[in-house]
Amino acid sequence: MHNSISRALITLAIVVGQDASVSAGENLVLGFHAHDPAHIDAAARTGYSAIRLWDTSTTWANLAPQRNLWDFDRISTYLTDSEKAHLKVLWTIGSTPHWASARPSEKCAYGLGCAAEPVNIDDWRRYVRTIATTFRGRVECYEPWNEVSFPHDPVFAQPGAGGDAGEFFTGSVDTMVALTKAAYEEIKRADPQACVLSPSFHSSGHWVEKFERFLDAGGGQYFDVASQHFYFGDLPEQSRAVIRSVRQALDKHNLQRIPIWNTEVGIPFSMKMNQWPGIPLQDVVYALTLRTYLVNVSEGINRIYWYAWDNGEFGFFDPLNRQDFGTEAASAANHVLDGFKSARCQDRDGIWQCRVDTVTRRFRVMWSSEKNAKPVLVSFDREATRWGQIQASFRAGTKIALDGRPVIVEEDNN
Repeated sequence: MHNSISRALITLAIVVGQDASVSAGENLVLGFHAHDPAHIDAAARTGYSAIRLWDTSTTWANLAPQRNLWDFDRISTYLTDSEKAHLKVLWTIGSTPHWASARPSEKCAYGLGCAAEPVNIDDWRRYVRTIATTFRGRVECYEPWNEVSFPHDPVFAQPGAGGDAGEFFTGSVDTMVALTKAAYEEIKRADPQACVLSPSFHSSGHWVEKFERFLDAGGGQYFDVASQHFYFGDLPEQSRAVIRSVRQALDKHNLQRIPIWNTEVGIPFSMKMNQWPGIPLQDVVYALTLRTYLVNVSEGINRIYWYAWDNGEFGFFDPLNRQDFGTEAASAANHVLDGFKSARCQDRDGIWQCRVDTVTRRFRVMWSSEKNAKPVLVSFDREATRWGQIQASFRAGTKIALDGRPVIVEEDNN
């Protein structure tokens, strides 16, 4: 807590420290998910440049409902609409058809059998080879599996430590390495320009340990990018420690040059409103979206995919209730990072400060990461703007009650 700080006036001139100073290894790419391809164009117009295909009915189970029967209509629609919107496509391809499943009666996230490995890995190879050949040049990257967990691995003996047994993958670590290896080999052979991600890992159970087990078993040989899902709700600052732990795991296996992508992140904004008294929903969306992006980019994450544009709980747009509570916020957050070059952030007793450099500007951002803390009085040596749907500007020297809404201060770009 920083109650003692809240009673003081903090004057900020150049107070961004050296806790983290990471430049993007490539241009920053902000992406999204869309449950309905009809929403792709609207999302892309807000500034997104990439899409991840998951929860889009485009997995193995969807494309091959029966052995030797292919249905490419939906994936073709997604790819065509993504191409029209000039989006980079990341396609998550796993989820086993019932006919191919090693455990066809086992419950999974989408019915029965889909979280099990295939009985015959050659069926998986044939599927991957078919899609990589059919859609050569149209898919930037492939991801073998979504949110793998190893619920039956004896290493995670504590109940629940391996994750929910009825979700996305229930096989062993070695089996997932074999599936990833087969996918990597078939994709690289059919479409050498395509990149291959690791299966994505999620926070359920022992998150980093599961990724390390995958690397220990040889999985690090078969991906170009490490895929992780850094979900921390309305406390996005907590992702910093986990991002650093994932990077340490890569370093330990001599994979220092492998980039980490946050391929799925989202916040159930409407469910968090009672925890943000006095702040309008739109301002909560503005604040948390920008904070999520800043924490990630300051740790060198140069791909971030929001889940999901049109999800009623986590999205910016709820098509069922025809409620738009976040598209303006998404657009603003995307564009404030246009031409991103680097970000350096530090945290001191829950007060976050970041210095951001883009091609055209340099600015500082400051906020309190503790939801229930008493607002901190701050003043700046320059004009400051509180980030939100209706942005409030303050003259230099004005005392501002700092809360979870970021305050932005422009600097000279020299």
